[in-house]
Amino acid sequence: MTGRQPRLCWIILAVGLATCQIARPAPVSGDFERNDVRASQRSEKETRTPAQQKINSQLLYEIYRRRGQAGQKGTPTDRTDLRIDARGRALVDVRAPSITSGLTKRIRALGGTILSVSAEHQSILAWVPLLKLESLAEDPTVRFIEPAAEAIHERPSNER
Repeated sequence: MTGRQPRLCWIILAVGLATCQIARPAPVSGDFERNDVRASQRSEKETRTPAQQKINSQLLYEIYRRRGQAGQKGTPTDRTDLRIDARGRALVDVRAPSITSGLTKRIRALGGTILSVSAEHQSILAWVPLLKLESLAEDPTVRFIEPAAEAIHERPSNER
């Protein structure tokens, strides 16, 4: 074995590592933008209050838009499919382990209209002013607030 063989191994290793770095594709400009949006969404989620953590992200994004905070919060610009009426109320499903008269009174006091209550499913479907959802989420009995599920009506196969 000559003294050149170990040096030759190091040279081959160095060239191999350099080639790996050169062969890596450069990020496309859109990748930077997507990464920036993801990073700002992560940081926005990390700064949420305990009440905000109980609210579905789509509802929060719409709240930020209405308050003019969408840009600073890094809110996605995609349109949400939330149902919001002319009075600025969102159709939501308020989840609580126990449905109490205090919770239903609170929803009404915030300007909400209750459509249905299901103790079995631990759910209240209601129209609640979008900008009052954080206040509602502060209630310790509220576990989560999400957009109400929509019924899907399919036509029978003979009508297609």
